[in-house]
Amino acid sequence: MDAKPEPMTNRSALRRLLTFARGHWRIAALQFALAIAGTSLIFVFPGIVRWFMDEIIPQKRTDLIWQAGGLAILAFTVREGLYYFRTRVNCAFEQRMITDLRGQLHRKVELLPLRWFDHQSTGDILTKLADDVPATQRVILEGIEQGLTALLQILITAVVMLIADTKLALIVLAPTPLIAAGGWIYSRWVSPRATAAREATSALNATLHDTLTGIRQIKSYTAEDMRQWKFLAASHRLKDKQTRLMAAWAFYAPSMTLLGNLGLVLLLMAGSWWCVQGSMTTGQLMQFILLVGFLYEPIARLHGVNQTLLNGLAAAKRVFAILDDETEEDLESGQTLANIRGEVEFSAVTFAYRADKPVLHDVSLRAGRHQTIAIVGATGSGKSTLFQLLTRFYDPQSGVITLDGIPLSDLNKRSLRQSLAYVTQEAFLFAGTVRDNLLLGKPAATDDELWSALNSACAEDFIRRIPEGLDAEVGERGVLLSGGERQRLALARAFLKNAPILLLDEATSSVDVKSEHLIQEALTKLRANRTSIVIAHRLSTIIEADVIHVLHQGRILAHGTHAELMQSSAYYRELTALAFTPGEGSS
Repeated sequence: MDAKPEPMTNRSALRRLLTFARGHWRIAALQFALAIAGTSLIFVFPGIVRWFMDEIIPQKRTDLIWQAGGLAILAFTVREGLYYFRTRVNCAFEQRMITDLRGQLHRKVELLPLRWFDHQSTGDILTKLADDVPATQRVILEGIEQGLTALLQILITAVVMLIADTKLALIVLAPTPLIAAGGWIYSRWVSPRATAAREATSALNATLHDTLTGIRQIKSYTAEDMRQWKFLAASHRLKDKQTRLMAAWAFYAPSMTLLGNLGLVLLLMAGSWWCVQGSMTTGQLMQFILLVGFLYEPIARLHGVNQTLLNGLAAAKRVFAILDDETEEDLESGQTLANIRGEVEFSAVTFAYRADKPVLHDVSLRAGRHQTIAIVGATGSGKSTLFQLLTRFYDPQSGVITLDGIPLSDLNKRSLRQSLAYVTQEAFLFAGTVRDNLLLGKPAATDDELWSALNSACAEDFIRRIPEGLDAEVGERGVLLSGGERQRLALARAFLKNAPILLLDEATSSVDVKSEHLIQEALTKLRANRTSIVIAHRLSTIIEADVIHVLHQGRILAHGTHAELMQSSAYYRELTALAFTPGEGSS
């Protein structure tokens, strides 16, 4: 068993983010250059104040007032102009990085194996894509836009102060080691709290997502109070985590401000003393007071940057945890299928979703070229699992599944799945138009091909009755259509895909008799010249099958034609009597 990976630290997460930002180094360099230029201009005004206080006012040089004032206005104008361009560049940098990282994360999610999704909350995944990615990018953006700029301003201010007056500079700078130590302690203290708050946010979003997607079930079972209780419980957990996080900030921020103000008070005391003694001019003191503001303002900004960095790094660790997960094996590698005959065989296949609970036991069956094979059995017997294995959403623990004599484990998964048309029991439609959903079967299909597929699926008439036709919205999960209409659109996708192997998972289980007739008519066309494996539900499907396999508790109990099984299998006769009568639902 593989060892669990070491938990990602803030330092390793920051390294990963800097590596990611390297791909945008040009725009980052431009942003930093604009920040340097803008920061350098802030020191013009303290010098002009000193000029006024020590020369223009004492010497009554009115001729210099306009010159000094104009220089100050020019410096402020250029600085704010640079700030405008820096903000535009910063926005472009931010959106590029967010778009790139979000695209990478979405692509990674698509490539992860289904087992990964079995243990994930949809709401948590959505939180990582929608909230954690922007929070992650704030680490880089705050680091460059605020952090580096602030550090640069502190450094330049300190140098100017040391050149102007070393004694006063050392007094002003005295609290800065304590401020730096406080920031380090705060980072160590708050990091786990920030991570816990992020996890609580995801849990709340997951609960909300379940409420929204299951709203019909909630209303039909009058479970509003129960869901409200669950949501409030998650909300209170988030409140507690956020309160702990903000309690730390509430102590840290004023403590650091107090240390900064201590330096300002020391400056006033020492500067006033030296002005009285005559060893310093009033202009020098005023210049220093302004410089102190330029020193402690970025320090205060760094406190906020520290908070943002900790939240961002907590988000980054969650994002990188997904990016570091193993993608689905053999998705691109392996043998590519060509000239598929469509011969499918399961040989002694055993499978379990959980090691302690096998679903299939030593299953063997065969579907010859262009044959229709039906799988019947009670709920939970493992019928749908056969399709999960044939599509290689999962791999069996033992046994071999072959296509045209080639083990599926040797095949490229993309190539394998392109050879299969899979129509599920619940026809899933994406929010969008009829056209959008059909193109899933063949992205380059023309309108003529779309209408032809709809006609073959007995769906053309109801689509033409809709004013928007192919551009009609179907709603989330196809809620604007009936169950039979959704199922016929799913069949139209299968017609468009035109795959040599057809998998039908109880395609008529949840439709009325009229819809069933139309769907059965479409299925008859669709099965022509294809190998079809059908999880049977209606008698009409069973009696048309070349071979019927009876599945019971994960084992093949019997196989044969309908007539043969009616004679030889008591269990099959029982299933037929209970479930496979015309117009009735499944067991």
